Amino acid sequence: MSKYYNLTAVVDGDTKVFHKQFCSRNEAINYMFKYYNKNTLIDAQLEDEFEISKHNIEYVIDYKNRFRVNRVVVA
Repeated sequence: MSKYYNLTAVVDGDTKVFHKQFCSRNEAINYMFKYYNKNTLIDAQLEDEFEISKHNIEYVIDYKNRFRVNRVVVA
């Protein structure tokens, strides 16, 4: 079995799906913080995180900016 992580986000209130696969959760999180800092006017800092399920976690920046990292297992 192999695994990868995918990423979806809300950026300034608009949903964005990233068609990129990440090797680790930290790689996806770092990518998203760089994306927010480069493409928005906010200074992205983590405000809260919610465990949707064991391998699906939502990270909240503010009301209009948040993202989810989900582990996908391929048989």
